[in-house]
Amino acid sequence: MNPQPEATPPHGAVPLATRSWGAREPDHPGFPGPPNREGSRPGGEGRAAVHRPLAVLVHGVTSSSRTWWRVGPALAGRGFRVLAVDLRGHGASPRTVAGLSAADLADDVAETVGDDPVELLVGHSLGALVALELVGRRPGFARRLVVEDPPGPSSVDWAALAAGIEADTGRAVTDPEALRRDMEAANPAWPPGEAERRLADLADCDGRAIAAALRDGVPFDLASLLAAANLPTLLLLGEEALGSNLTGLDRKDAIEAVGDGTTRVLPAGHSLHREALDPWLAAVDAWLGG
Repeated sequence: MNPQPEATPPHGAVPLATRSWGAREPDHPGFPGPPNREGSRPGGEGRAAVHRPLAVLVHGVTSSSRTWWRVGPALAGRGFRVLAVDLRGHGASPRTVAGLSAADLADDVAETVGDDPVELLVGHSLGALVALELVGRRPGFARRLVVEDPPGPSSVDWAALAAGIEADTGRAVTDPEALRRDMEAANPAWPPGEAERRLADLADCDGRAIAAALRDGVPFDLASLLAAANLPTLLLLGEEALGSNLTGLDRKDAIEAVGDGTTRVLPAGHSLHREALDPWLAAVDAWLGG
């Protein structure tokens, strides 16, 4: 049963639904129970949790905190207390018809995390833009940043993306089994259970509102956002031939803008943590160790 939509003001930060690992044992290893719809602070789950450094994970468009079902436990096993959010309009977080800019979503993440110091901030795709917006507007919010395959301003056909979102989120409700079979056929390397989680994400997503927000394009300057991120940054990119959302001059400008950070290209398309988890973890381990 999907969460019921909630009325929210079009502007102003809202607390987000969350999932967590590393503060206490999940209900099921690797796939915790229902997220916290109240947006509670991640430090409230146990006295021991405050001694673990906090990692915050921000998903991409039409996804949710479910996407981190393997990354969360892996980072918890490395000593982190992990908090994954459902962005506005996604997962179990409030629905909305406005206020879906990266700045709005960044304010939601900041509201949800509160005053807890963030050791590691990870953002994928749209979540990467949200993370960059967050650290640019709130210096000191995080100590380290992982940016996973952010979209390039001219690398994405925004109208086609919006149409695909409307189609997929609709099929996830009206014909979920056929969509699941299509996803499994198109992604043979996905681990067991990945398609089911992706299907649940699409069914929970406010597809029409998100498509409307993206259809005419999203104004942002990725290179400037990366250059303004005044903290150690790891840029993880997929291969252009496999479906990375950062291509051509957008890609060149982004790599040049990272500054004192590091860029790694992984053998995957756009969703690196889903398609190439082991190389993803190896790249993050090497960077953190350095």
